Amino acid sequence: MTSIARALPLTLAVALVIATSARADTLAAVAPAGDDVRKALLVGPSGQVWEPDGAGTWTRRAEGGVSADVRGAAVASSALIVAGKSAPLFRRDGDRWTAMRLGERGRTVVGTGPRPSLAIGKLVFVWTGTTWKRVGRTTGAITALWAASETKVYAGSDSALVKLAGGGGFGPIATGTPAVVALAGAVPWAVTGDGVYEVAARRAHRPTVGGAPLSVFLVTATVDTAWALGTTSTGPALARFHKGAWTDAVPPPLPADDPPLALIADTSGGLLVATRGGAVLFAGSDGAWTAGTRADALPVAPPGPGPARGR
Repeated sequence: MTSIARALPLTLAVALVIATSARADTLAAVAPAGDDVRKALLVGPSGQVWEPDGAGTWTRRAEGGVSADVRGAAVASSALIVAGKSAPLFRRDGDRWTAMRLGERGRTVVGTGPRPSLAIGKLVFVWTGTTWKRVGRTTGAITALWAASETKVYAGSDSALVKLAGGGGFGPIATGTPAVVALAGAVPWAVTGDGVYEVAARRAHRPTVGGAPLSVFLVTATVDTAWALGTTSTGPALARFHKGAWTDAVPPPLPADDPPLALIADTSGGLLVATRGGAVLFAGSDGAWTAGTRADALPVAPPGPGPARGR
């Protein structure tokens, strides 16, 4: 985790410019936005939002504002959506957060994939471009969700990987599908208990790095390449799958004892890794990693008398 660098107030509108740290600066979710990983939005546990400049700096200009411990985030049209453990969800327009209710109660999961999606309990919703459409119901508790359209939807549970079928139900995509920890990618890949699963090919993979088994934390994919981030006995490791084969890739220089939170890829082969402690690292197609910068530019309360005191 990087150290804090505090600056003196410059104006009444801009108070602090700080590099990362402290509980308020930890990360809880990353919302991809656009075709460049450096345009992703970084979200803190109470709805703090660091917005990108597209060149490697993310700046927070407002305090958080949601009464939930954020666990997931997505961008639907121009609005940032976040979810905690259970409904309601919250939507951010400008600097204002509002509760977003879809008439359901239960555990919430924010989906991944090209189309924004949500699960509330066993019900699945997909963003149509103008509204959230209820598309189906699962039979088991949802642990992960992925959508490319209102009909191409996958959901993971602690017992199977299922696909949206006709009539709004979900069914296994094949016999013996694995329990799913996470789903991600422009095309769907799953993290399972013992590796990764290529959903389109219905094939399990157990990547290695340097000949050692990779214990996978996160996976992401473009239309023709996948990456798996995890650890081997020697430390953090990254594997790349392209044209049917896994190869070793340069891993990000992850801080010690700071677990990775998100791994995203863009169409040019760029990667971004964010950690729960607040580190942000990105790499271009050449695989060279750069540390991103997070800064705060929070407004200062106008000067005035202190709070009234009772006699």
